[in-house]
Amino acid sequence: MVMPTYNGMQFLEQAVDSVLAQSYQDWELLISDDGSGDGTREYLSKIRDARVRVYFQPQNLGIFGNLNFLFSQVSHEITQILCQDDYLVDAGALERLQERWSTMPAETAFLRSNHSLDSNSVLSRYEASALPSIIVPDNSDLFFFIFGCIPGNLSNVSVRSDAVKEAGWFRTDLPYAGDFEFWSRLGRWRPWAIASVPVTHVRGHRGQASVTLNRKGELIAQAREVVESLYDRLSEQGHSRRLLRLMATVNYTSQHRHRGLKEAIRGKGNEYLGIVALEMDAARFSFGAAVDWLIYFGSLGGKMWRVPLAKQLLKSGSRDLMKRNATG
Repeated sequence: MVMPTYNGMQFLEQAVDSVLAQSYQDWELLISDDGSGDGTREYLSKIRDARVRVYFQPQNLGIFGNLNFLFSQVSHEITQILCQDDYLVDAGALERLQERWSTMPAETAFLRSNHSLDSNSVLSRYEASALPSIIVPDNSDLFFFIFGCIPGNLSNVSVRSDAVKEAGWFRTDLPYAGDFEFWSRLGRWRPWAIASVPVTHVRGHRGQASVTLNRKGELIAQAREVVESLYDRLSEQGHSRRLLRLMATVNYTSQHRHRGLKEAIRGKGNEYLGIVALEMDAARFSFGAAVDWLIYFGSLGGKMWRVPLAKQLLKSGSRDLMKRNATG
């Protein structure tokens, strides 16, 4: 297991204790602290377990630089990521994970655990019912384009350790969208899997990265880069550009625009909306600002059309794949 840390003392001890309590004993826990100043380093210095290796970075690497370092040190074939504010759900978590990996094809690159129909998002519930248990590279780009960063929180993912290096590591120049970019890139190279098997508890709190890292729209430009890249590849493969553009506008542009409007209404200024206009309305999948606004209102702020568009894209994608296989 790998655990990148940075000023996470509030929840860190529970995360480490959940690993120490596992009934499955053949594990190692690699922890790399990225320059904490909240007592994290003092706590980590006191851990006395031969299976736990602790590293202290002399300078801040960022989350994905820190993960790259950790994956360069692992010795086990399969590595579960565990963020400092999450924990393993019970003493049998790693045993269930090991059993699940033993049933999967040897070429499987990563596993998204904790995948279920229990979601407040209509699109996420559809995703859980639409995705097969094993996703092959030919289908991976389309699934990531439609559903976004399917693994979600890093703590949901276990990965074949050598795959991280072989795929070219996490990109450190994408501190907000590096996971989305990496998993989609890895999915084009090797099959990956999803399973409902419970492994980790992903904690929601005000200080978590998904809340703090996009307060001023920092994510938007990087999300645009990842989605544009997916759009370009899918277009080149012959998928309907009209459907792809509609999906991207509803699922990405409209979602960000809705947040920006809410912030403006609450008196927080128009900065977020300005970044949406600068980035998303200029993206290659955009219809242009005027039409994108019409799609925003027509889809009720991105809440409507997402599942029908997803179904249509998957249906047309299946036909296109069959044609390519028949002519290839």
